[in-house]
Amino acid sequence: MSDRPAHTGEITLPDQDDKDNHLTGLNRSLSVLAIIFPHVLPDVFRELLSTYEGESCLHIAVDQLLKHQDAWVKGRWRTAASDPKDEINSSQGNQLLVAAEDEFRRDSYKWATRAMLREEFKSLSKSKIEGVLAEENYCYTRARPTLQRIVSKSWRNSINSFFLRWRKPAEPPSQDHWMMVWPKDGVKAKTTPILRETGDAELDMELHRTVLAPFLEKIKQERETKDWETSLVMNEAEAQVAGAIYECECCFSDTTFEQMATCTTGDHVICFRCIWHAASEALFGQSWGRNIDHARGQIKCLAATSADSCDGCIPQSIARRAIRQCKGGKEALAKLESRLAAEALLEARQRLINCPFCSYAEIDELYIPPSTIRYRLKTTDPITTLFLLTLLLTLLPLLLLYTLITRSPLFSHLPKPTALLFTSLTRLSHAHHFPRRFQCRSPTCYLPSCLACHKRWLDPHICHESASLSLRTTIEAARTAALKRTCPRCGLAFIKASGCNKMTCTCGYIMCYVCREGLGDEKKSGEGYRHFCQHFRLNGGECRECERCDLYKGEDDEVVAKRAAARAEKEWREKEGMVGVEGLGGPMEEKAKRMWYTGDWTLQGFVDWWIDGVLVC
Repeated sequence: MSDRPAHTGEITLPDQDDKDNHLTGLNRSLSVLAIIFPHVLPDVFRELLSTYEGESCLHIAVDQLLKHQDAWVKGRWRTAASDPKDEINSSQGNQLLVAAEDEFRRDSYKWATRAMLREEFKSLSKSKIEGVLAEENYCYTRARPTLQRIVSKSWRNSINSFFLRWRKPAEPPSQDHWMMVWPKDGVKAKTTPILRETGDAELDMELHRTVLAPFLEKIKQERETKDWETSLVMNEAEAQVAGAIYECECCFSDTTFEQMATCTTGDHVICFRCIWHAASEALFGQSWGRNIDHARGQIKCLAATSADSCDGCIPQSIARRAIRQCKGGKEALAKLESRLAAEALLEARQRLINCPFCSYAEIDELYIPPSTIRYRLKTTDPITTLFLLTLLLTLLPLLLLYTLITRSPLFSHLPKPTALLFTSLTRLSHAHHFPRRFQCRSPTCYLPSCLACHKRWLDPHICHESASLSLRTTIEAARTAALKRTCPRCGLAFIKASGCNKMTCTCGYIMCYVCREGLGDEKKSGEGYRHFCQHFRLNGGECRECERCDLYKGEDDEVVAKRAAARAEKEWREKEGMVGVEGLGGPMEEKAKRMWYTGDWTLQGFVDWWIDGVLVC
């Protein structure tokens, strides 16, 4: 393996065009495999295409995955998108099945990434950095956090942290990326940083996207916030000198004209602080009915000086401006508008289709002629059907009593039994005829969902898929990823089942399984077993004379796998809303259990449950 220093210009090779064409063909084959096998991670495809070279490598890879999928995948299944932006793009149908970080990398990108990481992590060996890069497909953004964790566990970092704890630094340490440079204009440094060139345009763009752009956006927001606060102070000082100060009729404080609002009647003036406090108390407190006018969807007048209650409201445009300029105002304004829209839809008493991930809803405009609908008894589970029919006969006197009660003028607001039955039958027919895929149109969500099981739609979608099977697949993938190692030379992924920590790949590359450091080659004299501890230890305990890796004992694989499995299960339960649920079954079964155990049920929900268990459309 030859080292190549960082370059400042373009890298040119004699057969660069042939390599670029070959790389383009491999990435095209990678995309084809991702389309055919959408639930398999791209690591498997790269391993297959690297193993079977030639013009027919794609056909061989497809054949191998169709015949021996479990042997090649080994738990490396695609569970869900890790980036929320990727989720939004995938729901819109614009996401590439293979991200740029998972494609085959160019040699110039590898050399530039390798040189940057070696310069940053000088305390780590080259083979250890190479091992991490091979595991992360030579992606700088993914490999750098792993190397930072490895460095933080080293003895040098522990000693430095111990001494730095007792020494007070002269100035706080800089949190900037080490590739970020602040150029100087003469003696004074400029306020906008730049990134050093890496020698590869692709890596430069990646660093600009992940490092420089977020940093500049943060600086811009901080400057805008500071300028806004300074402008408010200056405006208030000038208004006091000019005598242009107004008194708020809610909190009786003096405020400038630009920070005041007038109610719709024109009789009272309210400052922006009171408007923000009223909206915050309505959203997060107990004053929703007191501060919000439901008919007009506006904040009520907050004046305390009027003898009678004012019928005016704060204009919507001014209320938005007052809420938006406060800290956390954008989120509060979005939540306020969402709640107002939800209550307006509920008061409209329309048939709605709700997004299970946010408050977005649409009116169900599907019309099915009644003459085309045919209902019949469900015969797939006769015992359940017989039980529900018996339950109806048992509750028949209560049903007749409820019918008489709803005819009384005092209880006219209660839903009629015929309306409940008709709504349930309509929902049953809609569930059968309506397209199951629902696309949310909210700009903050935009996730597709299934109308039958209310889960996120992932092609190919299987309704009511067992939650325990999904959890088991997620845990298996997490355990495999935690124990996986990748050969830096040939890219083969492997997991140690037994034996010592000196791992020899089929290509001849030797590495330490614990620290990933290369140990030379079988055909050449290398470090080999000298990398491991050579001291005698009583009863196989820890060595107190050196810090070398143990030949047989290292990081407990079972502990690592359990830790990764516990983390994956926690994330899965939070994402699926299954926190605290024991004995996972099917999604619909769990939904019914939650409804009865927590008391979260309605009369319409009970009728829907009975109709769904007795009839089919």
